[in-house]
Amino acid sequence: MTDMTRSRASHLVATRRRDLPQKNAEISEMVPSQDAGNVSDDLGALVKAIRVIAQAIDTRSKAMARLSGLTIPQVVVLAGIRDLGEVTTNGLSRHVDLSPGTVVAILDKLAERGFVERYRSPTDRRIVHSRLTQQGAEILSRAPTLLPDDAVDAITRMPQADRAALVTAFRSVAGLLRGIS
Repeated sequence: MTDMTRSRASHLVATRRRDLPQKNAEISEMVPSQDAGNVSDDLGALVKAIRVIAQAIDTRSKAMARLSGLTIPQVVVLAGIRDLGEVTTNGLSRHVDLSPGTVVAILDKLAERGFVERYRSPTDRRIVHSRLTQQGAEILSRAPTLLPDDAVDAITRMPQADRAALVTAFRSVAGLLRGIS
């Protein structure tokens, strides 16, 4: 993280901490302390924030499954195929940040439901391509967004520098957590 991004992130945290309503004290516990030496409190706040995010993702995933019959990973894979066009499993795996084995399992389920079509490359039978079917494109167009509307609205209203700092912070956390089982 560059010094400028770190400064923006610190400003964002300070601004968000100052703007937190008193009635929402639980959320303020997730904001890192300004005391640089208090690593234990910062780690505790980070773990709590990650738990809240995990709970929100679980809740959103269940709502999406009820509304569309698709899980978040299935929507991500369908959107990846839509974005990339006809794509190999490995290319799709890299694009959606899921393991090739996970992508194959998701593609199998989506193919069973008629949302994707899989076929072997005519030049190399070891390579399998996937493409969206018309039915897959239709279900994807009706699927709820991955983020709740109120979150999208709040992020949209943020100044660009704050959005950039938020994205940088999330990418940093994702990078730290990548590979943890």
